Amino acid sequence: MFDSGIFDRNLLSLSLHNEELAIELTHTKTNSSISFKTSRTGCLVPFIVHNQREYSLHSLFDPEKEARRYSDSIKVGGYIVVLGFGAGYHIKALLDRKDINSILIIDRNIELFKSILGAIDLSDILSDPRVTLLVDKSPDYIKDFLPSNYLPAVTGDFSTISLRSRIESEKEYFNSVLNSIRNVLDTLSDDYTVQTWFGKRWFVNTVANLKSAEKAVTVLPPVRDVIIAAAGPSLEMQLNDLLQKSAENFLISTDTALSCLLKNGIKPDLVISIDCQQITYHHFMAGFPKDIPLVMDMASPPLLSRLSDKTFFFASAHPFSKYINRNWRKFPFVDTSGGNVTHAAISLADKLGARSIRIYGADFSYPEGKSYARGTYIYPYFTSKSIRTEPLESEFYRFLYRNDNITMLKTEYGYRYQTRPMLSYKERLESFAENINAGIIPVYGLGEPISVPVKKPASPSSQFFSAGVCRTSWREFLSSYKTKLKNLNVPDIPPSRYLAGLDFTDLDIWTTLFPAAAVLRKKYRDTDITSPEILREIRKWALDVIEQNLD
Repeated sequence: MFDSGIFDRNLLSLSLHNEELAIELTHTKTNSSISFKTSRTGCLVPFIVHNQREYSLHSLFDPEKEARRYSDSIKVGGYIVVLGFGAGYHIKALLDRKDINSILIIDRNIELFKSILGAIDLSDILSDPRVTLLVDKSPDYIKDFLPSNYLPAVTGDFSTISLRSRIESEKEYFNSVLNSIRNVLDTLSDDYTVQTWFGKRWFVNTVANLKSAEKAVTVLPPVRDVIIAAAGPSLEMQLNDLLQKSAENFLISTDTALSCLLKNGIKPDLVISIDCQQITYHHFMAGFPKDIPLVMDMASPPLLSRLSDKTFFFASAHPFSKYINRNWRKFPFVDTSGGNVTHAAISLADKLGARSIRIYGADFSYPEGKSYARGTYIYPYFTSKSIRTEPLESEFYRFLYRNDNITMLKTEYGYRYQTRPMLSYKERLESFAENINAGIIPVYGLGEPISVPVKKPASPSSQFFSAGVCRTSWREFLSSYKTKLKNLNVPDIPPSRYLAGLDFTDLDIWTTLFPAAAVLRKKYRDTDITSPEILREIRKWALDVIEQNLD
C-alpha cells in the first residue's frame, strides 16, 4: 500500500525541521508486518504484528473522536511528550490547541514509520514547527536531549500522553523511555521551582554587584584541615568541641551560624553566604568584623559587599553568572546545587584544597522542634514580631509548620521533625561528598545522620583561590550585554524551534534570562499568555534593570 507520492510529500514536510531523519528515511526499507484497515468513519488505521500478536494503533470506530479524548486529557498546555506516532490522529488534535507550545514525539522502528508515511498524508503534522520527532533513539539519548529541548520557563508545563496499543507492542523500550523522562524531570523540577521564586532576584542582585565585583581582589590561600559551622540546633551542644578544634583548623562559618559563633567568643576565619534574599542581612545585624573574608555569590544582596574589607565573589551555575565568567571576569566556581549554604561551604573548602572537612550543626531537620541554634538571627527577628497574644513560641510554631509535608520521628534521644526539602539537601550533600577529594567528618548531633564515605586525607593543595582579570570595566561590559539583548529578535514561532536555530551568542544571551522568565511564567500560569509574549516581557524587564544600574 506504499504510495511514493504521499511519501515524498511527507518527506518534504519533514525535511523542513528534521533533515537528518528525512535523509535516513530515504535509505530505509518499509515494514512488512504493517497493514491498514478503514475505520467506520473512513479513516485509515495502521495495524502491526509484534510477537505474533496484532495491534490496532487507533480506534476502528472513530479514531478522530478518540484523538480528541487524548487531547482533552491534557488539562494545561505547554510542552507535551507523545509516546507513539501511529497515524498521528492524536497529534493533530493536540496541534489544534493554541496553548500547546511544543510536542516531542518518541517512537521506535524507522521501517514502521516509513510505511505509515507512505500510506497517510501527515504533512501538516510534520511541517508544524512545534513538532520534534525522535525515532529509534535510545533512552539515554532522550535523557540527554530533553533538558536542552524542554525549557519550562519558556515552554510551560510538561505533560505526557501514550498511544496505548503502540506502548503495549514495545513495552520494554517505552518503559525505559518513561524512566529516563522521570529522571530528567526529578532533576529539572527542583531547580525550576527555585527559579520561580528567585529567578528575578538573582538577575537584579548580580547586575547590582558588578561594580563591587570589579574591585574585589581578595585572594584566599590553600587550607588543610577545615571546620564548617552550620546553624542547626545541634551547634549549641557542639560549641565547646568546635572552640577547641578551631585552634588547629581553618574555620568556615555559614552566614546563618555567624552570630551564634561571635556571641560565644568564636571568630571564624571566613564566612560564606549564598542566599539572594534581603533577609540574609539579618545574619549580620549583630556585627561583622571587617577583617574576616566574606565569600559571597554574585547573586547575593549587594548590601553584603560593604560589610567586609575582604569581599570575595564566586560564580555559581546561574546562567547570568556563567555568562559573566565567560565574557567579563572569571570567578572561581562554588557548587550551590545542594540548595543550602552548608553544601556550598563544603564545595568552597574543597576548592581551597582541604584534606579533611569537619561539619558542626548540620542537622537537616528540626531536633525537638527547633529550627536554628540559639544566638542565630531568627531569635531576635521573631522576638521583634511577637506580641502578648502572639508570643515567641507562636512564631517558631508557624515557622516549623509552614511545611505541608512535615513528619515527626521519635528517636532514642527524643524526637525531630523531618521535611522532604531538608532530606533532599542531606541526600545531595552525601552524593556530593563521594566526588570530592576531601574526607568529610560529620560531628554527631541530634539531627539527621549524615552518611559519607570514609576517605584517606587528601593531598594538600598549593593552588590559590582568586578571580581573573577584568576584560573591561563593569559599565562597558553591562552596556555591551544590553546592546546584545536589545538586538535579539523576539520569536513568533514556537520557542524550542526558535532557540534551536540560534547561534551560540544569541542563545547564550536568552539563556541568562530563563530563571527570571520562570518567575513570569509562574505569575501568568492561569492565563493564556504565549511563550513569545513571555520572552518579550522578560527582555523588557531586564533592559529596565540594566538601565537603572547604568544610570
